[in-house]
Amino acid sequence: MLDRRHLLVGLSALGATGSLPAWAVDDVGTVAVATGSVTGRRKGARRELAPGLPLYVGERLITGAASRLEAALGPATKLYMGANTRVEIDRYMVARGGDIRLLDGALALDREEPGQSQDTIITSPYALLAVRGTKLFAGPSNGVFGVFVFTGRVDVSNRAGRVTLTGGQGTNIATPGAAPTPPGEWKQPRIDAAWQSVT
Repeated sequence: MLDRRHLLVGLSALGATGSLPAWAVDDVGTVAVATGSVTGRRKGARRELAPGLPLYVGERLITGAASRLEAALGPATKLYMGANTRVEIDRYMVARGGDIRLLDGALALDREEPGQSQDTIITSPYALLAVRGTKLFAGPSNGVFGVFVFTGRVDVSNRAGRVTLTGGQGTNIATPGAAPTPPGEWKQPRIDAAWQSVT
């Protein structure tokens, strides 16, 4: 049964789009910032995303050139998306982790929930990232797919290898299927460039 908050969310979506979306249930977050071309697609429907609108399980989030998206997933997690990025949220539960697919482009996740009982799993064409209580970047960096951990811990794995990153460490994956390099420090200019590419 929908509570009053969900009803108001649905009505706000109705006012923004002219019709109530078919998926106006199971929201997992809210758009905080949307600049440029930012859209959501699910079950054949497409909508423009703007601050204050809810996000839903199974919705594909898409940014265009020179575009950015920042979303709140629950009270303690932020998702950042850079330009030309496609992300799908398959599952997300506060304090219990979730499943996020990075299809193209770059994202950052800032998840500060020390009591979470499960990892958040980010899948990509390059590797699977198991994230716990972590702030991280994943995406194009210095001509490769890079993963950098600001705080916390991330296990990066694919069929070719596995590494564990902790705060201040990064890894490179040259091509889909290539092994991640051993954990190493990134220079500050590279860290800054990675962060600026998603914010």
